Amino acid sequence: MRLTPILFATALATAGCRGAGLFAAIAGTAIITAAIVSSRPPPPPRVVIVPEARAGYVWQPGYWTLEGQDWVWVDGQWLAIQPGYTWSPTHWIAQPDGTWKLVPGQWVLVGEPPPPPEE
Repeated sequence: MRLTPILFATALATAGCRGAGLFAAIAGTAIITAAIVSSRPPPPPRVVIVPEARAGYVWQPGYWTLEGQDWVWVDGQWLAIQPGYTWSPTHWIAQPDGTWKLVPGQWVLVGEPPPPPEE
């Protein structure tokens, strides 16, 4: 079916990349995503004074993302802690082929998963 490449191209052409750092488009019930990859490294992180720690929250530092060919800074933010998980922040990594890939932040399970709630 030739529709999938068209939807993918449309997602890349029309979606912004601010915030989570991923392009996304909804096609029926399928979600199509594509990673942000750059042929050049991101600029150095901005020097930011991190706000005082907040109980029950973890800090997602600010980071650079791409909008078209332009680097755009995404401000840091506090995220509510998810019990049983640790936060792995959004960051860029150099790839073996010389490109750079934006790795979106995500919650990573720590230890055993919590038991399901009782009804």
